[in-house]
Amino acid sequence: MNNFIWALKFLTTLPVRSKTGEFSEKHNYIVFWFPIVGIVIGIILSIFYVIFQYVFPCFISNALVLILYIIITGALHLDGFADSCDGIFGGWNRERRLEIMKDSHIGSYGTIGLVCITGVRYVCLLCIGDYSSGKETITVLSPTFHMITSKYISSGLLLKIIVLCLMPVAGRWAQVFASGISHYARETSGTGAFIVNSTTMRHVIIASIIPLLLMLFFFRIKGLAACTIIVILTLCAIWYIKKKIGGMTGDTLGAINEMAEIIFLLSIFVVF
Repeated sequence: MNNFIWALKFLTTLPVRSKTGEFSEKHNYIVFWFPIVGIVIGIILSIFYVIFQYVFPCFISNALVLILYIIITGALHLDGFADSCDGIFGGWNRERRLEIMKDSHIGSYGTIGLVCITGVRYVCLLCIGDYSSGKETITVLSPTFHMITSKYISSGLLLKIIVLCLMPVAGRWAQVFASGISHYARETSGTGAFIVNSTTMRHVIIASIIPLLLMLFFFRIKGLAACTIIVILTLCAIWYIKKKIGGMTGDTLGAINEMAEIIFLLSIFVVF
């Protein structure tokens, strides 16, 4: 369980403690727990969303759960996404892009990227469940699961809860996926060096089991179609980043996390 605790400390701001003291690079199995950390985050978001939607209108509820998500993650991945936008679109060669990404200041590309990705996420969350009757989703949810829960919760709210639980899982899985098929882009060590250098295809395969099972359980065959979309588009994003800087960094892992979550949200509309 120590690896799970370290994964929580690494990916969230939740107040957890480890008995082993400082982090050691020998804990290379923490990436197995990335999707599980995503589930923990998703459950927290779902619980608070249920509370919010009984108190506030849907516009405010979705905004509050989005702010809560940023607080839980410490804006770690959003910061990486902004830095990646500044570097990849603002630099004219690999060295200059990596130099810009290392700068703590945010530029115009990073600001535009944050506005766009936050806006798209908010609109997607608003449209999923809040502005649909849920009739389309009843046919794709696991029949047994829906039969049990339909007595206590509306189909629209049920869908929103499932999406909030799975969205962080998709992002954390994408980080493992990107690390497993890439090498570290910088010559000097950085925040993401340990994750990228220690992750293998074995880690990717094992870390993929739970996300795949969850998608199949909740959405059956259409969940598999959504997984295919996520994998293909995430691969495209990884290829583009590697083309620009020659590999992955901590910032680009954060960017991959954010893009995978948006791809997951959009795939809900495409598949269903």
